Amino acid sequence: MKSILFDVDGVFLSEERCFDTSALTIETLLKSEHFLGLDKSFKLNALSDETINDIRSKVFNDDIILNRLKSMGLNSNWDMLFVVFCIHFIHLMKEFTVQEIKDIITDNHFSVKSIQEIQSMINKNFRIDYELPMNFISQSLGGKDNIYAELQQYAREELNVNDASLFKLKGPLWFVARDLYQELYLGSELFKQVEEKPSILEGINGFIYHETVLRPVEEIKSLLSTLKERGYHLAIATGRPRTETLVPFESLGLKAFFSDNHIVTASDVMEAENEYPDFIPLGKPNPFCYIATLYGNNKENYKQFISQQDQIVNKEDVIIVGDSLADLFCAKQIGATFIGTLTGLKGQEARKELEHHEADYIVDHIGLIKNILL
Repeated sequence: MKSILFDVDGVFLSEERCFDTSALTIETLLKSEHFLGLDKSFKLNALSDETINDIRSKVFNDDIILNRLKSMGLNSNWDMLFVVFCIHFIHLMKEFTVQEIKDIITDNHFSVKSIQEIQSMINKNFRIDYELPMNFISQSLGGKDNIYAELQQYAREELNVNDASLFKLKGPLWFVARDLYQELYLGSELFKQVEEKPSILEGINGFIYHETVLRPVEEIKSLLSTLKERGYHLAIATGRPRTETLVPFESLGLKAFFSDNHIVTASDVMEAENEYPDFIPLGKPNPFCYIATLYGNNKENYKQFISQQDQIVNKEDVIIVGDSLADLFCAKQIGATFIGTLTGLKGQEARKELEHHEADYIVDHIGLIKNILL
């Protein structure tokens, strides 16, 4: 049986709300009284769509930063927002005393409370330089491992410290940023239910119920139904956490086309990384999630999915449908056919990039894969 493995963002659903949430997470970490407090008049509940658009434009430099990071293989919203925030945080700490920096850097239990305590150290005249992340990114070699190594090296040089592990992937600061993103996206009540953690902000409505579908829902349902009738096995491999995947898919009536053990999300990737920390990172462009969704998300086989990744499928039997280079690189590594959709962040501008990296097929939107597969 032939298998089609779908990404979600940029294929089925727009990434816009996720990127809005990423920008708001950075701005909240910097300005909210609950975090660094650089502008205590900043209130999340009072933000209009126009204000959110302005924040995203400022934080991500009209999405240039997002585009660059995705082109460099950083595919997770959690990682993209964390890197951008850390550049600002490092710049802020440069004005602190040697002892203050040491106390922050060596805090093994860094938390939201730790960030709040930093407020008293901040110079009232400090101003956020939104251009700084672009300067850092422009000098990066790219690739997730490289970017995180470069971030820690940047911190060591800028702060004159030897230990920059505060800025590592999945360190305590990373989880502070990740949890805030989750609450802003899920809303406070769903966050408490899903994450089983206390709310940070309380009263946040969240974006999860306001997703934008990239094609008419009935068109997508008809496509998936026809593919199944023609004998294709359908699966999902996404950088979204499980709740952020299942809630929109269930509300749109798309979940019925995919079995639970063939939906692999960022939640599953995190579980695998916790089980096998020596192999971090396992998120795209590592093909772990595509391999796991292809063969069934059996945790007993995670070690095999991690260690056996190169050219493991027949090209004509497995098709990956995604919008990013990270998805394309996954397909190339496991030996699958790749169909690139032009409905991601870059839109039609992604065509040249996908062509340059030899995508097998490129389509304007998911509805057109039927011309290739049927």
